[in-house]
Amino acid sequence: MSPKSSTMSGGSDSFGRQVILSHLVNRLLQREGGNVPVERVALRVSDYADLSDQDAADLIDEGADAGVYTLDRSSGGNATLTGVSPQGTEPTVITDAFGELQQDTDVDFRVISVVTDSINDALYDAGYDDFASLADASIDDIASLTSTLTESRAENLLKEARTHVPVGLRLAKTAATYYGQRIDPDTERAAARVTDLSLVTDSVGEPLYCSEGWEPDDERGMYVSDIGHNAGSPVPTGLHILDDPDYPSVPKAATHPDAAYDALPVDDNGEVVPPAVPIDPRFQLPLDELIAKKLARGLVPIRVVGPRGSGKNYLLKYLCHKTNRGYQSIDVDRATEPEDLFGPLVPDGDVIVPRNGAVKQGLLNGDTIVINEFPVMQAGAAIALHRLLNEGTLLVKSHGELVEPHPSARLVITMNPPTREYRDSEPMNSATRGRFRSFEQPYIQDVEEEVDTLDRQVNSGEPVVDRPTLNKIVQFAHKTRENESWPTLSTRNLTILCEHIEDGVYPKAAVKGVLWGVAEPNQYPEDAYETLNDYL
Repeated sequence: MSPKSSTMSGGSDSFGRQVILSHLVNRLLQREGGNVPVERVALRVSDYADLSDQDAADLIDEGADAGVYTLDRSSGGNATLTGVSPQGTEPTVITDAFGELQQDTDVDFRVISVVTDSINDALYDAGYDDFASLADASIDDIASLTSTLTESRAENLLKEARTHVPVGLRLAKTAATYYGQRIDPDTERAAARVTDLSLVTDSVGEPLYCSEGWEPDDERGMYVSDIGHNAGSPVPTGLHILDDPDYPSVPKAATHPDAAYDALPVDDNGEVVPPAVPIDPRFQLPLDELIAKKLARGLVPIRVVGPRGSGKNYLLKYLCHKTNRGYQSIDVDRATEPEDLFGPLVPDGDVIVPRNGAVKQGLLNGDTIVINEFPVMQAGAAIALHRLLNEGTLLVKSHGELVEPHPSARLVITMNPPTREYRDSEPMNSATRGRFRSFEQPYIQDVEEEVDTLDRQVNSGEPVVDRPTLNKIVQFAHKTRENESWPTLSTRNLTILCEHIEDGVYPKAAVKGVLWGVAEPNQYPEDAYETLNDYL
């Protein structure tokens, strides 16, 4: 292929850099499914040539005018590379980084670490012509192709092949699975699902010790804290496991047939990824152990205080999942009235009858009710709960009912701490505050512990972000939590950040984007960018 340097300015040096850049783009297009954001290439090319982000972007624009690159520009101003005519011979720096280029096929399976020339040929002979088809193969299909492909090597090959499948294809399959769950068998079309909570009257399961005939203190029938700081010395908590894991409001694992987009992520073994459990800074015990022991005491009110995205709800969902308890998460605001919690009075023919709200019905069914941002409610709505908090019974004045909840029912509230970052949050009424067992859930203090948690969450199934990069991202996140003038990156923000990386965004750009997205009006994410350069 003849170079097109004559149509580009800058002389031989410019062309030399264009050679490196064009071959890098070619490799990325082959590896990542046919399109690569310009920003990602601009950020990555500095690994192979002395080029700044802006220099690379300028070269791409220049090359596009000369026919070297095919660009797809969105209405929002973003540009994606969809094609390239590589200039000159592939430089050694690119070949060393990506391996020998496969000339006679569209896909080079040798980018997979265990694939040799003979295995590459065998894969093509077997009819595999892209990473998507290879990733769908079974271990048995692959292990029989050559004498060197053992089952363990075949397993590693397939696992690595999945990392080369364009993320769009994986997302399409996941979306199709969820769509299929919503198909109405009568119409054979997908439909919305509306649940009238007042009509969901089934109760949670019975304690497992009852159905199995065990003693109440049998550890097999209770939540045992064996994660985080208790991993080496598990602690029985007394919180009984219930016997109905399919109860509708039990938080589901991603592998469950009824799993939806809010399902709990699973690791490579199909087990739900546990939360990173901090030590309560005052009680000096793991938070899952403390909360589980309080839940074991019955309907005692529990308050969990922590910054946004620290994992409050994930921990509670995890405990409910492990013990097969119904989980009802209710978000409240300044407009929340008692009838929003307990239910209104509605006409039924010639009479007015009570209709159960989420809190009342959840108490009847035996669910664990989690009320988020509790302090923002009007005082009247909070005070309506006082009898429940004090005596374990709910007086619904408008209904004329005194409700003694199901023995498995529990109540937890969550809120942000009264710090500068949350200065707009409402303070909790002191009369209400004193009725709760209160715990603090801070951000994870140990970098390695947070990296471990993220690694399990984002890299289960298909690896998304390598561990060294995760480590750098988490280290920078901890810096943002120390500087009140910077936007704060929470653990939840980091999972979103990794999602952007999976979608093709370069790590540094992903961090910048999330910083911009969470910045308060008085914060300027640009202030943190200089420090970010020290990490990525």
